Amino acid sequence: MTFRTYFLGMILSTILCFVSLALIVFYIDPEEAGLIGVILFFLMLFFSLSGLFALLSFCLKRKFFKSKIEFGQIGTSFRQGVFLSLIFTGTLMLQSFGMLFWWSAALFIVGISLLELYFASKD
Repeated sequence: MTFRTYFLGMILSTILCFVSLALIVFYIDPEEAGLIGVILFFLMLFFSLSGLFALLSFCLKRKFFKSKIEFGQIGTSFRQGVFLSLIFTGTLMLQSFGMLFWWSAALFIVGISLLELYFASKD
């Protein structure tokens, strides 16, 4: 798979996830759909943000570091995008369950950050 094919596929799948998220927001009533509607919302939000943050991370790394090793940065950018979207989606889920406090958010962010540091040290 070439870099261009991967990047185009990532862009198209991110756009598809955002369209799915918009359809869920506009056409699914959370009170009527129940748990399945809420799960679909959080799942599509996670996938949409993962793709967006991964693409942004890769573009920023490529612009500022001007490295020619593109495939080495793809995995790191994707991992960081997933972790960042996990932070946003996780704090939003905590808020929806009424469990979001400053200390719970801080512990959640520190936990995800430690996980990223672990994976970054293995690279």
